[in-house]
Amino acid sequence: MLITNAIFERKIDALRTTPCVIEAVELMSSKAFKEFKYNLLTDRAFISDRTEDMFTDSSGRIHCLLAMDEEGGDGILINSSGYDYARYVCFMPNIKAHIEQNILLAANEIIRTAAENTPDGNWTVSFEEISEQFTLTVKENNGIANMLLSELQSRKEMAEIAEEDGCYDMSIYLDYCKNLKQNTINLMNMGE
Repeated sequence: MLITNAIFERKIDALRTTPCVIEAVELMSSKAFKEFKYNLLTDRAFISDRTEDMFTDSSGRIHCLLAMDEEGGDGILINSSGYDYARYVCFMPNIKAHIEQNILLAANEIIRTAAENTPDGNWTVSFEEISEQFTLTVKENNGIANMLLSELQSRKEMAEIAEEDGCYDMSIYLDYCKNLKQNTINLMNMGE
């Protein structure tokens, strides 16, 4: 049996959706999420801190903050339109799996690119590059950057990683660096 949460509308002729961009994620405990879910019109510091992330752009896409239940996985998309409360909301059941999948795909590609291209095990990737290449908005203190950092830190290839000035500065274990291995083989062949 599959169980989820949903919002049902009575006798609507069509489902009309709006393109959205998740600009930031606010991770919450289940208790905090439940309290938020039942008190949406209360002013919140996490909303007021991110009002610049919530707007509608010229093409009609809504840029949102996602409040997400860390344990349960449900989320609420928020467009406060400059207010400190959740003025416009959309319930997103089981969104955590979708976010985690996007984080995983980005981490896989970042590690692969670094391992294939670093000449010495060191690699830097900017948040801007990540945001352009993947379906993730990565900025300092937007929640997504922390989730991606945690995923990258957990990788066996990663010797060290630090978030500095809008980028991840990484050191990959040399055993995983394909370019380094080829350079070493070439140098060994030249010495023969």
